[in-house]
Formats: sequence, C-alpha cells, structure tokens
Amino acid sequence: MIDEALKFLVIQINDYLSMRNEPTSVSANEIVLSSISESAAEGAEVSLADKQLGLTLINIEEERVVKDQTYAHRTLNGDYEHYNPEIRLNLYVLVSANFKKSGGTNAYSEGLKQLSHVIRFLQGKNVFTPENSPAMPGDLKQLIVELHSTSFEQQYNYWTVIGTKYLPSALYRVRLVAMQDKRVLDQQVPITNTTINLSGN
Repeated sequence: MIDEALKFLVIQINDYLSMRNEPTSVSANEIVLSSISESAAEGAEVSLADKQLGLTLINIEEERVVKDQTYAHRTLNGDYEHYNPEIRLNLYVLVSANFKKSGGTNAYSEGLKQLSHVIRFLQGKNVFTPENSPAMPGDLKQLIVELHSTSFEQQYNYWTVIGTKYLPSALYRVRLVAMQDKRVLDQQVPITNTTINLSGN
C-alpha cells in the first residue's frame, strides 16, 4: 500500500512536469521514487541521476487523531465479523533536486525551478481521491499532501540519517494511507429480538 501511494504520487507529479517542461529540457522521468543514497554509483554522492528529482520516504507515523475504532463488520448473510480496525498512516516524503552546475549552464537554478514546479502542483492539488484522480489505485481512498516545515536542526538530522549531502528539497506529509488485514477474530450471529422475564424464574 505504501509503495502504491508513492508510485501514484510520482506518476501524478511527472504528468504535471511533462506539461510544464519542454520535451528536451529534463529527463523522461523528471521525478523518480528513490532512496537518494542507496546504490549510488562508485564515486557518486547520490543514487539520483544528474538533472533528476527524487521522492524519498523518510518516516512513517500512525495517524491517531482520526483513528478508526470499528471492530464489528456485517457480512452479506447478516452475521458480524470482528477484526482489528484499520491503521491509518502518515508518510513523510522528501522531494529532492539533484541538479549540478556544469558545462556553463546553471543546472542548480534549473533544479530550483523543477522543485518549484512540484511545490506549485501540490499547492494546487493537495487532495487526491478516485473522483479527481481516476488512475488512483483501488485500495486508496484519499491522500492529503501537506508541506511540512522543519527547523534547521531537524533538517540536519534527517539528512544525516539519509547519509548524503544536502540537496535542495521540500518535505511533505502524506496523510491517511489506510492499511488493514481483514483477519477475522471471531464471528457472531446478530441479536434479532429480546425477551423480558417479569416472573423472576
């Protein structure tokens, strides 16, 4: 589910970037799902290709404010099944721009431009549903994408965890990725009538 949510966002962002950019201005995949530092080529600082944006998952937290408490679920035959409520997750994702100055062209400035495109897109469309995004995977009900501000200290900490040098980037919180394994704990027949005993027997 996490992979489906992030792959979906990558496709949505790429569609927007394709409309904003000239066909030859950047690579075919302007943004890719990437861990940034893992599998970097020998001598390279990051795994992202030059002139490329990356979307990286850096943290997962449980959404407790709108926590689901539903245990009982009615089946088609009228019985009730009990299984644990779904867990709702917030995903913290980092959008990074790996553009370097080379060949007399200020690629760094181009990286800031592409990062600005992503921020503009997610400002204009920060709620994704099956109604406004038909390509949304069927298991996803809604994604809410919010720009998440951090202090310099927090920024230093997560770049240290990533294990590479800082790149121009923006941190987002993707809310309400719901996950549930419908493992039945027990089944019960519903109560259809009650009787009051007034005799005391």
